[in-house]
Amino acid sequence: MKSYKVYNDSAYLKKEDFPKPEVLIISEVRDEEVTAPGKKPKHKVIVYFDRRDKGLVLNQANGDALLELTGYEDPEKWIGTRVEVYCDPNVQYAGKKVGGIRLREPARAVVPAEEELVGEPF
Repeated sequence: MKSYKVYNDSAYLKKEDFPKPEVLIISEVRDEEVTAPGKKPKHKVIVYFDRRDKGLVLNQANGDALLELTGYEDPEKWIGTRVEVYCDPNVQYAGKKVGGIRLREPARAVVPAEEELVGEPF
């Protein structure tokens, strides 16, 4: 059985949604009002991906990763960007390792070189 945390009905993506890294394409970014438990609502950038209904509430670390990956500070210019979304178990919050979602450039696929032709050319 999966972790009980998988069954948390969050409106946004969470680390448990990524037991394995996934390469996704940013399909949309929105400015949305987000309310964390026990806090006042704040406007945040929400990043949406292909093949996912929920969005990712953008934090500073992931915003910096997208800036480095795309060269743009404007989130609307991130649309169409391929990113690898993964759970980093070393993410800390309030001095405690809690894990969290991180973004990085996807690994480039290695294309094998064509094998050398053996024998007479056609």
